[in-house]
Amino acid sequence: MQDAALVRTRKRRSNKAVFAGLSLMAVALLVSAWELVADLVTTFAAVAGLLILMYGVHLAWLVFYEREPDGPSS
Repeated sequence: MQDAALVRTRKRRSNKAVFAGLSLMAVALLVSAWELVADLVTTFAAVAGLLILMYGVHLAWLVFYEREPDGPSS
């Protein structure tokens, strides 16, 4: 069974990563719409945001996946 402090830490880190990834993708979209920088820069920023978002989802998945089993296997 996971320690409650470890679960809270993983959830907090997951939430931060998901929020940061979504924010980076939103900023890249706005900058691209306003045509402030080259398209390649905003594409890289959006891809980086997606990778950060995927990392946050991975952390959240580990919180639920590594739980104590509900009972014996059938």
